[in-house]
Amino acid sequence: MKITYLITGLLIGGILSFFLAKSFYQTDAQTDLVNSGTESDTAFVESKWNVPNDVDAVKAAPESHKIVYEDSSVRILRVILEPNKTEPVHTHRWKSIMWFSQATPMTYYKYVLKDNGYMIQDSIAIAQMPPEVLNHGEIMGAEGPHAIKNLGSREGVAYRVEFKKEFKP
Repeated sequence: MKITYLITGLLIGGILSFFLAKSFYQTDAQTDLVNSGTESDTAFVESKWNVPNDVDAVKAAPESHKIVYEDSSVRILRVILEPNKTEPVHTHRWKSIMWFSQATPMTYYKYVLKDNGYMIQDSIAIAQMPPEVLNHGEIMGAEGPHAIKNLGSREGVAYRVEFKKEFKP
C-alpha cells in the first residue's frame, strides 16, 4: 500500500515538476541577471519584463491573491482558489518560493498575448497532489500570464514569497 503511494507521488511529482519547469522558463540572460547580485541588474531585469502591470497578481486577481506582508524587498501572498472557480489571468514578475497548504484538483492554464487579448497557449490538469507535496516550498522563476481553475469542492490555499531583489537559493 505504501509503495503505491510512493510510486503515485513520484509520478505526479515528476509530471508536475516537468510542467512547472517548462511553464516558468526564464531565458539564460534573465537568469544570469537575476543571479548577478546587484540592484541595478535587478532593475534591468524588471525593465525587460514586458507584461503590463495591470496583470500583476494583486491587481488582476485580487479575489485570489491577498498580500500578507510587503516591503521593498519581498512580497508574501496568500493565494486562495475558490471551489469550481477560475482565477483571472495574471502574472508574477519576481522569483519566488511557493507552497500549497491545501491542494485541490486543478487545471493550470498558460496564456499568450495575441491580438490585444490573452489566449490559452497550454494547459495541464492536476487530478490530485500527493500529500507529500503539501507544505513543501518550491523555487519558481518569474511567471508569465496564467490562471488556475479549482476543479474541487473545497478551496485551495497556497502561499508565495516573491523576492523583489536578488535572491540566491
